[in-house]
Amino acid sequence: MYDNKENNFKKKGLCVSLCAALVCGLGIGGVYYKMNKAPQNDGTKLFSDSSTGTKSADTNDKTKTSSDKKDNAAGKSTENKTVAAGSGAVKNIKKKTDIKSAREKLKDAKAESKADKDNSNAGADDKNVAAKTDDKKKGTDAKGQDNNIKNNEDTKKNKAVSTMSKDDSIKFDAEKGMIWPVGSSEKDIILKFSDSNTVYFKTLAQYKVNPAIVISAKADENVKAAAAGVVKSIKTSDETGTTVTVDIGNGYEAIYGQLKNLNVKNGQKIAKGDIVGHIAKPTKYYTVEGTNLYFQVKENGKSVDPLLLLK
Repeated sequence: MYDNKENNFKKKGLCVSLCAALVCGLGIGGVYYKMNKAPQNDGTKLFSDSSTGTKSADTNDKTKTSSDKKDNAAGKSTENKTVAAGSGAVKNIKKKTDIKSAREKLKDAKAESKADKDNSNAGADDKNVAAKTDDKKKGTDAKGQDNNIKNNEDTKKNKAVSTMSKDDSIKFDAEKGMIWPVGSSEKDIILKFSDSNTVYFKTLAQYKVNPAIVISAKADENVKAAAAGVVKSIKTSDETGTTVTVDIGNGYEAIYGQLKNLNVKNGQKIAKGDIVGHIAKPTKYYTVEGTNLYFQVKENGKSVDPLLLLK
């Protein structure tokens, strides 16, 4: 029994020894692996032999070579980057220069365009001024032509009147005198001629000179031409109403007032006894005197007594 216990104890001791040896082996193996396989901070490995050291040196050389290659690659990369950056800078500078040049060209183009526009506007203004000047000139010319035409017409009219006045058929003969335009004698006169002594006007209730004679007549009565002549003018006034002036030649004029429904017009040649117009209602200057013919005769622009010429 004692032998059995001793055998069991030996067996247990052997197992413990083996276990302890296994644990020690595992520990030593771990330390070896850690020290030999794992590199240190300086790149060396502990417990390496000569072959291992050579290998480590080679590894270091390779590492160095790799580092140099990396450094060279990094340097080249940096250089390339620098060159690239430089190229970019050059390109940027060139681009900026091109942009600047383009801006200057655009600016110059705008300046030229503005100059051309100003020149065009100036040209347009000059054309407008020229056109306005031409229009003004044309207007002036047209106006001048109108005036010339009007003057020519007036000249022709005056010439015609003058020619008619010089005609023997309208040459006034003071010896033969005139016919009565209305009425027949001095008894038909309401107001006599007076260029020095005043005459009383009933409507005006005052005395004043009278450069004509006022002959009583009926409304609508015919007014005859006292002498042959040419109608010089037709006018209207507050005092004598519609008034016709006839040039009868030799510096004499016959003036007929208080008329209506005229049968003559300016420049018309009339014969002695032709109907000039008709008696109208009296103006406010002759309402009391009643309907009448205002008859005036001028010799060289001065009023004369018609009674001296009426026969």
